[in-house]
Amino acid sequence: MKKILITAVAFGALAISAHAERNLNTGCGLGSMIIDNQNTVAKQVVAATLNSLSGNQTFGITTGTMGCDKPTLLVSREVETFVADNMDDLATDIAMGQGESLDTLAAMMGVKEKAAFSAKLKANFDKIYASEKVTSAQVIDQIVTIAG
Repeated sequence: MKKILITAVAFGALAISAHAERNLNTGCGLGSMIIDNQNTVAKQVVAATLNSLSGNQTFGITTGTMGCDKPTLLVSREVETFVADNMDDLATDIAMGQGESLDTLAAMMGVKEKAAFSAKLKANFDKIYASEKVTSAQVIDQIVTIAG
């Protein structure tokens, strides 16, 4: 009975919040779908925690569900998850042309010329992060296109 109730509540919350705009700080996933109007730090922390605990971001990114966008260009699930989980840090590193997140991304993508990769992304930062509402899928597509 408990499982049925939890499932019903989860689906009901998903249906109610399906129209909610996803907060870029919390990413996509169950928490972002359930916690509506994430205009406070507390709500964002709860949403991010639920996203993390439910472990469904990888599924959402892979399938394009749960408020996640699926990249149109092929990359590994690990890259999809890494970019989704590190959007802010990655933006900072790309803007500077160096940093731990950018180094990790280059390694995950098998980039041999890390300096050239970083320079290309830095030069095209405005294309990669074209708006405040850019999704991780759009970021990945731009990175793959630019680094091509």
